[in-house]
Amino acid sequence: MNEKSLEVTKQYDFEIIRVIRGRGGMILHTDDGVKLLLECRYAESYYDRESIITEAIVGNGYNNVDTFVKNCDEKVVTYNESDHKKYIIKNWFDGNECNVKSIDELSASVAALAKLHTAFDEVSLNIEKESVNSSENFIMQYLRHTKELKKAMNYLKKKKKRSSYELLMLKSIPYYYDEAIKAVNNLSKEKYTNRINQAIQNKELVHGAFNYHNVIISFGNVAITNFDKCRIDCQICDLYQFMRKILEKYNWSIEVAYKLINEYDKVRTITEVDLQLLGALFAFPEKYWKLINYYYNSNKAWIPPKSIEKLNVCMEQNYRRLDFLATIGALC
Repeated sequence: MNEKSLEVTKQYDFEIIRVIRGRGGMILHTDDGVKLLLECRYAESYYDRESIITEAIVGNGYNNVDTFVKNCDEKVVTYNESDHKKYIIKNWFDGNECNVKSIDELSASVAALAKLHTAFDEVSLNIEKESVNSSENFIMQYLRHTKELKKAMNYLKKKKKRSSYELLMLKSIPYYYDEAIKAVNNLSKEKYTNRINQAIQNKELVHGAFNYHNVIISFGNVAITNFDKCRIDCQICDLYQFMRKILEKYNWSIEVAYKLINEYDKVRTITEVDLQLLGALFAFPEKYWKLINYYYNSNKAWIPPKSIEKLNVCMEQNYRRLDFLATIGALC
């Protein structure tokens, strides 16, 4: 984005005071608060859908979300004649990403997620069903991931010349593939398929990408951003997604897990089946799958040193992960 991008702001009812590059666009400090200017990457309907979702959330009591700023023609997407591109502007927040080193901020984040889920309960969306429910449910997703692990394993077996990294993957994949199979079989139990059907019937919405990058702590308030992955699913999947990434950074600390589960539960009671589902989701070796899948779908002529480091850390942590699964299995 360049200076020509800012020409689009003339079609909005605010005055710019200061501009900072960030968040994939430009952060605008205006006489009407902080905004975020982004170039459009998708069709207009994509942004109209997200705008409806965020406005509905605000209408049902959760105000700290990044709603869209409509232009003078009351449209979400704006065409800029200066560079012949389309843009959106969001109401933004003057704060920082959730600090993963702060247990207080992590706790505040999951409490905010629980409040968001409560607001979701009352959201009535004027969107066609297929545009909301277009994503895979978690059983389908992990079944696909398991097949991808097998594809990578077969590819490595057939490859004649292998690097030390590829040899390490080939040696470790069968173990993690077995873990994945067991996890998928467990997730396919009737109680979990019934839970998915319940979520579909009730149009249960999830954020879909709830992680610390999409949480902004602003003057004691917790803002949740980027609802483009919002879909129908079991809401406990949001908590799982957030916790998994955090627990990897905390070496699968059961104490941190208990803390985050309790903080969510204080605001929104976790049902017994959702608690069991949370434990079942943790059993899938998702971090390992991500590393293998990244390798399989990338240029294999050169393997970044960072990838080797990540794989080694993932494997070294696995004994802690297995201890965690045994403990949380008793809880769930």
